[in-house]
Amino acid sequence: MNKLTTVPAGVAALAAALLMAAVLGWLALRPAALPAAPPDAGPAAFSATRALAHAAFLAQTPRPIASDANVRARDYLLEKLRALGLDPQVQTATVSGSERDGAGNVRLTVAVVHNIVLRIRASAPLGRLPLMLASHYDSVPDAPDAAGAVAALLESLRALRQGPPLRNDLIVLIADGEHAGSLGARAFVEQHPWARKVGLVLRFEGAPGPGPMTLQGTHGGNGATVAAWARLDAAPAGSSRGAAGAADASPLRTLGLAGMRFAGAADSAAMQHCGDTIVALARAFGERALDTIAAPDRVYFSVPLAGALHYPQRFVWYITRVAGALCLLVCWATLRHGVQRIGPLALSGAMAGTLVALIILSAAKPGATYLLAWPLIGGLLAAGALHLPLAAALSRHARAAILAGGTLPAIALLLPLAAAAWAPPAALPAPPEAITYLADATTWKSYWLDTTGARASTAAPRTGIAFPHIAMLKDDNTPARRQVAFALTSKNAAPTIELRVDGARVLAARLDGCALATQRAGNWTLTLYGMGERRLHVALELEGGASARIHIQESIPGLPADAIPGERTHTTRGGRTLSTDMLVLR
Repeated sequence: MNKLTTVPAGVAALAAALLMAAVLGWLALRPAALPAAPPDAGPAAFSATRALAHAAFLAQTPRPIASDANVRARDYLLEKLRALGLDPQVQTATVSGSERDGAGNVRLTVAVVHNIVLRIRASAPLGRLPLMLASHYDSVPDAPDAAGAVAALLESLRALRQGPPLRNDLIVLIADGEHAGSLGARAFVEQHPWARKVGLVLRFEGAPGPGPMTLQGTHGGNGATVAAWARLDAAPAGSSRGAAGAADASPLRTLGLAGMRFAGAADSAAMQHCGDTIVALARAFGERALDTIAAPDRVYFSVPLAGALHYPQRFVWYITRVAGALCLLVCWATLRHGVQRIGPLALSGAMAGTLVALIILSAAKPGATYLLAWPLIGGLLAAGALHLPLAAALSRHARAAILAGGTLPAIALLLPLAAAAWAPPAALPAPPEAITYLADATTWKSYWLDTTGARASTAAPRTGIAFPHIAMLKDDNTPARRQVAFALTSKNAAPTIELRVDGARVLAARLDGCALATQRAGNWTLTLYGMGERRLHVALELEGGASARIHIQESIPGLPADAIPGERTHTTRGGRTLSTDMLVLR
């Protein structure tokens, strides 16, 4: 007789269950397979090759707001958009933002931003709400990040132009100042007339490290948008487990009836996935009426083999009730037949505890309930099956196979979450050698700073870098209040200027006549972007009877060419130049 026929059925069932669990675990943990970029993409298809050429230009150097690299990136995007037959405009606006921490410290930001905006007219009659695609072209000061998303958007617009026109207008925003408190997006929302009526906002951002595009979150009634996401051929992974808007304070959330936010890397396969997603979503939502796009929220998540799954959020409590009923039945049966055994008692306690957690989660974060509901129901069904009359005749291995099958939902949903929690963060490219040139007006000397900000033992040579130009206009001091006014000009046209007041509380503040937020305690900081060589009028009202200091610092990307000593000629120009001064009010 063949030896395989002598293997007991229970052993075979257990082996099959364990094999299935292992395969599912491997699928849950392996990197997502992405479609390869076609080498000969047609005119109407997205091409990662073409997009990567844009990304390579944008990623040459950091592009912080108001920097020369930022201007070059904007000019490049305008040139490429016009080459597509589009009519991009630059929205130049002055915008401000503020934040206050728990200690009462106030950090204010005022910036001149330059957003790239364009509108592609629809083929349908006027009156339909437009679809909006948004990204940003600025980067953090020390890394050329976020080049992939705007490059993918640029190539997607080219592909869309080759196809039939959409039935909805298409508004495109490539914002400035995203890394300065989303001030470019704020300027569009608060000051641009196109922001008054938007049907749906799709945002695309860069992501660190390699990997596929992901759905970071939704806002508004996401029922229809999630359904469209799930229908994509290769839907980006995503889930509703995060609290709505918990890590997303973008002003663009206030636009439209609904919105989605995606993030993707800039390698070839991820770029193709990102572009295919942008084109597919733009064509899908560009054809349907968006005034009814908002729909009741849905719970959504990705599962190996099954792909994107979703169901109405109103089902959450029904699913929780089903889990509760199953838990009561299984616990009753377990305690009835195994009350003298520690194992069944522990299992019943674990199931009851998980049910309590599910009930709490259903009330607090319904979008995350799938993480507990389906693993619990899977375990309850497996445990309940063992109490059926037919299960009494099964072998020990067959019963173990049933229990192993009940763990499959937990493997599919919880294993990737646990792996992500324990995985080290994605390795980022090493930044260039940190080096800072400081021109200090308080000592009339220049210094090299190390990575900690400490001055090196040898002074740096003086260059043409100018100190901040300050002209005192007023200093009236009384026991109750002190009124200070001065004019500030950056002779360096520094992209960033920071003013920080310490030693006295700021009771009132104005910049060029416009009122600014004040502080309750701690320090008061004002950061200015893109002021150029404007003469800025600063008026402060401070607590009287105390000395105070106003620190002024200009920051310029790069190093003065004539300041780099011979032994540092190998150093990249990726450092920064600071010019500082301080007003001491005694």
